[in-house]
Amino acid sequence: MSSCRNLCCAEVPGSALLFLCQGTLAMLDWQNGSMGPCGEALLLDTAHVLFTLSSRIKESTLEMFLSRILASWTNSAIYVLESSSPSLKNSLNGNSSIVERLLGYVYTHWEHPLDALRHQTKVIFSNLLRMHQLTAEGADLATEPFFWGLTESLLRLEWHVKGKYTCLGCLVECIGIERILAVDKTIPSQILEVMGEQPLVPYASDLLETMFKNHKSHLKSQAVDSTWIDQLHETWISPLLFILCEGNLDQKSYVIDYYLPKLLNCSPESLSYMVKILQTSADAKTDQEQSFLSLGSCNSRGALGALMACLRTARAHGHLQSATDTWGSLVSSARIRQGLIHQHCQVRIDTLGLLCESNRSTEIVSTEEMELIQFFITYNLNNQSPGVRQQICSLLKKKLFCRIQESSQVLYKLEQSMSKHEPENELPNQHPSVSLQQYKNFMSSICSSLFEALFPGSSYPTRFSALTILGSIAEVFPVEEGGIQTVYLLSHDIDAGRFQALMECFASTFEDVKVLAFDLLMKLTKTVVQFQGSEKLQDLFQAALELSTSTKPHDCVTASYLLNFLIWQDALPSPLSARLQTQQVAYGDGEKSASVVERNTLMVIKCLLENLEEEISQAENSLLQAAASCPMYGRVHCVTGALQKLPLNSLQLVSEWRDETVVSPVIQSSSPEGLIPMDTDSESASRLQMILNEIQPRDSNDYFSDVKIVKERDSFDLEDLNASMPNTDTSAEIKGKGGKTCDVTAQMVLVCCWRSMKEVALLLGTLCQLLPMRSVPESYGGLLTVEQVKDIGDYFKQHLLQSRHRGAFELAYTGFVKLTEILSRCPNVSLQKLPEQWLWNVLEEIKCSDPSSKLCATRRSAGIPFYIQALLASEPKKGKMDLLKITMKELISLAGPTDDSQSTVSQVHALNILRALYRDTRLRENIIPYVTDGAKAAILGFTSPVWAVRNSSTLLFSTLITRIFGVKRGSDELSKKNRLTGREFFSRFPELYPFLLKQLEAVANTVDSDSGELNRHPSMFLLLLVLGRLYPSPMDGSSSALSMAPFVPFIMR
Repeated sequence: MSSCRNLCCAEVPGSALLFLCQGTLAMLDWQNGSMGPCGEALLLDTAHVLFTLSSRIKESTLEMFLSRILASWTNSAIYVLESSSPSLKNSLNGNSSIVERLLGYVYTHWEHPLDALRHQTKVIFSNLLRMHQLTAEGADLATEPFFWGLTESLLRLEWHVKGKYTCLGCLVECIGIERILAVDKTIPSQILEVMGEQPLVPYASDLLETMFKNHKSHLKSQAVDSTWIDQLHETWISPLLFILCEGNLDQKSYVIDYYLPKLLNCSPESLSYMVKILQTSADAKTDQEQSFLSLGSCNSRGALGALMACLRTARAHGHLQSATDTWGSLVSSARIRQGLIHQHCQVRIDTLGLLCESNRSTEIVSTEEMELIQFFITYNLNNQSPGVRQQICSLLKKKLFCRIQESSQVLYKLEQSMSKHEPENELPNQHPSVSLQQYKNFMSSICSSLFEALFPGSSYPTRFSALTILGSIAEVFPVEEGGIQTVYLLSHDIDAGRFQALMECFASTFEDVKVLAFDLLMKLTKTVVQFQGSEKLQDLFQAALELSTSTKPHDCVTASYLLNFLIWQDALPSPLSARLQTQQVAYGDGEKSASVVERNTLMVIKCLLENLEEEISQAENSLLQAAASCPMYGRVHCVTGALQKLPLNSLQLVSEWRDETVVSPVIQSSSPEGLIPMDTDSESASRLQMILNEIQPRDSNDYFSDVKIVKERDSFDLEDLNASMPNTDTSAEIKGKGGKTCDVTAQMVLVCCWRSMKEVALLLGTLCQLLPMRSVPESYGGLLTVEQVKDIGDYFKQHLLQSRHRGAFELAYTGFVKLTEILSRCPNVSLQKLPEQWLWNVLEEIKCSDPSSKLCATRRSAGIPFYIQALLASEPKKGKMDLLKITMKELISLAGPTDDSQSTVSQVHALNILRALYRDTRLRENIIPYVTDGAKAAILGFTSPVWAVRNSSTLLFSTLITRIFGVKRGSDELSKKNRLTGREFFSRFPELYPFLLKQLEAVANTVDSDSGELNRHPSMFLLLLVLGRLYPSPMDGSSSALSMAPFVPFIMR
């Protein structure tokens, strides 16, 4: 024990000292007083060591360990207090310095970004209450000064503080709810009021559940008759019903989802009271205007909505046996129909949930339920809200169709047992065969209604809902196999007309509809074969090829799905086979084992590549002609779509991406919206001159070589600018398909170019993601070689670092992310090291500050932040994150103020990259230790004489404000939801305390200058913006070393 004490007091690193304390608490026996006086002294010394470490440790991982060790210390303290001396009780009571510091730790960390750390603060606070309870044996806990002071302090806090709910819950469990309700009876209503704010909902619902359970237990133990239930309902149920009827939409939704199930589980007998009150409210007013108010509207659920929500929740949690019993005793069938077509969409959802949901998945669906559901589907397919459509489809699939399928299995077994012998148990209301036939008729009727909704010209919501529900039916009721009987098969109800309706869905301009139709057809592959002749396949294939070269973006998506559908057929059209006779040799006897899908995929890809090569040749001669008649991006998109369905083990690498050399000059232009490369064809080149009327590039890196100051009332001559611009038409005529003349604008060429780049980037990312790599050249299992991966990486690097067009580098980023994720998991060491090599190269290029560099210093550094984001995000999160640490160190050093004008470009790049990294959610808590240095760089950068540095600093500062205080959730700029106490803020970022104080002093001295003019320091607004989000807390001690008091005199000046 003495050696443990000496080690804890020795000069060792903080992390080592932390784990020594953990070992001390874990390995020594603290129970039954076996440690003696020396053990008590060691326990107190360990506490002081942990408090010292809490002010020094800022790394998130060590902070997490520290919170766990503090919780372990409080557990050990409880063991010791249960059999300790009076002196130790004096050292650990509520008024002691140790408990005070532990409470300070709880108040500082109860809203920490790490969930696990917030949970440990709850454990610590609960243990503190238990510790004081042990030191105050025999005292009335409800009136004991320590508990009473804690209660008053917590109740004075605003309800947006998450830690308030956790600590109040612990207090209720310790001292009971009666004392708290005696202070303020409206506390249940106050908590329900804040349940409209999603971040607070879990905390508020947990606190309400704890209070309700405690109050019910207390009233039940003190009651002599049944009147206690009335008091419980008045305190807890009445405020709940008011919110359900009159609260805002978010309040109602969160109360129903989070609190109502917990309340019914705690008190099922309260359901009849709730239904009675709501039913009376809905039936109370008979005239039209009053009935409208009581039943609800499109903006209000009313009493009827609250009634349906309560019944749905009760049935889903097993508090109602069946819906039929519900209608007979609580609510009429007519009221259910009223809810199914209510003006408010959530009332319709809740009513449907009442019909579909059950706590038993094998509960038989009644005839009345099926009729009402059919009634609902008739009127609710065309809902305009995506969220409502999703809820409807989910309820029908997971609650209704699965229930029909599982209950049908019970009925089949019951039918078999009844055919063998008459069971002795009670028979069902009707014969199982009758129920099964009703199921078949019901499902067939639903499918008929859904296919009728797929008429030509039907709206997107209708098609989406119908196809989603049909897909769910095909998935839930599979083809009979493995001895499982299926009550209904969708394929049996498919005819030529319905097959044609599904095919016509491919022509929709919405990709969601195409996806749903394709997935449904794939589930019905064996059935739809009978509707496809060779002529039909040939027409579909020709249509797909024509659509793949259309200038309309959605047409190439349609072509991709058509080709993928044809790939899954047993035989492709004969014209395709004839065109590829030279490739057919490859499919000899040695390839007969290849699947039909694989063979068809390779044939389609080769056909697309042949067409693509012709279009590339056309683009090399005349990019204008290519943009008008044969854009390349459609073919590449179809190749990508086909590759995603291809088996990996037998795929040959497709590396035809040469079209990027034609379009890259446009995307890499500093003014890509107007730069058109010259065509080699003289006639086309002369036509291109007609659309070269865009502004010339001006954002090269030498823009920062001199400081430009705009004087007051300076202007430039617009006439001179117009004189330098050719007064020509912005379009040129070119021959399109079929010899038709069409106008080609600069925007058309731009779209052709950047969409081609987009598809190439996505294709390369797909190849890297799907294809296995060859770790060594001799291996046969992989398809991508190391050299090819490096070439693809160089391609992405070139376009991410040099592109100015945001659409181009954002899409290249998507493909590059796929590549970096594969490299981080690759067994080849040389490939694993590629992201690190690429990162060092780009950092060195940024540091060199060469004005002739091709890196874009304008447009928020264009694709450079995306490039570095992808490289750092691919680093394994469970490792040491060395790349992130070194990169942040380099960037922060570059982002700081400098007197060297040559390093301005590097400073701008660093600020823009830092902004992107602080915004990246994938870096999570690993980026938090660098927030302090980032804030310093942003505030100091705002004083730079160069506008670009000030602009980038402002953007970085805005990102840091969001990272520190959270996403803005209200219209109020200084909302209570986005604030921190001064103690909590400076405890997380202690280095900002002296920095902000020094900067504020400098600002105050500037304002107090004797010049007589209003002189505002550049950093004044940023400093006030930070300090304005800090507020004093009733939990802060007056002697805090991080007090806000020193800031007040400078702010008042």
